[in-house]
Amino acid sequence: MKQGLLIVDVQNYSINKNTQHVPGLIKKLIEKNHFPVIMFSQFINTPNSQFVRQLNFTGCMRPPYSNIVDELRPWVKRDNVFIKNTFSVFANSGFERYLQEKKVDELVIAGLDTDYCVLADCFNAFDKGYKVTVVADCCASFTSGDAGHQVALEIIKDNLGTII
Repeated sequence: MKQGLLIVDVQNYSINKNTQHVPGLIKKLIEKNHFPVIMFSQFINTPNSQFVRQLNFTGCMRPPYSNIVDELRPWVKRDNVFIKNTFSVFANSGFERYLQEKKVDELVIAGLDTDYCVLADCFNAFDKGYKVTVVADCCASFTSGDAGHQVALEIIKDNLGTII
């Protein structure tokens, strides 16, 4: 199995008291494990997104809010950032092509929010046949804090993959 690390939406907008520890832990995870493939999803909201149309959420539309945090920038490459304006990076057709090109069949997932985008990516990865592993301490919930984080981890553990 070839692992790929998917770092979900660790962007300036999503850093608060609930999530501020995550970038440093992801950095340690990368340095310790030497993943053969590292990918990032980057949420950039747009005026026609469902977030604007249905939820009136207009945040995270431009830099510096939409930027991936500085601590993780050393691993950002020209071809490993997948922009989305949805919960899941799988909405970006280039993402799955990239996984196929790199022969990734297991996604190790870290990032934000555990109970929204991370969970959506786990559902999509599972449905598409990828093995799913979530690094619990490298995820958190900007929106609902530890309560939402823990509930999402239970859903993932019971239905979608492994929690480490």
